[in-house]
Amino acid sequence: MNLFVWNIAESCSEQEVREFLSHELGHYAKSMTIHEIGTPKAYALVELKTDGPYVGEVIARQLQGKHLGGVPLSASGELFGEQPPPAG
Repeated sequence: MNLFVWNIAESCSEQEVREFLSHELGHYAKSMTIHEIGTPKAYALVELKTDGPYVGEVIARQLQGKHLGGVPLSASGELFGEQPPPAG
């Protein structure tokens, strides 16, 4: 199951995003890939260590609105196939 996190501040480095998500997700994060860092389209794709169908959405709700680089994050769990996160 994947978790998409977007609305990442352009000022954030890839390392800052990784550290923040690793801290917030703890043992749930299996791997993560950061895309388009330093741009308005930056997002992270996190592979979760769970197969429960709604676990990603529960985790996404916990991340939703948390601030990174002074900007509230948006997050969504993958429920209906792998698609890129919404723009902006």
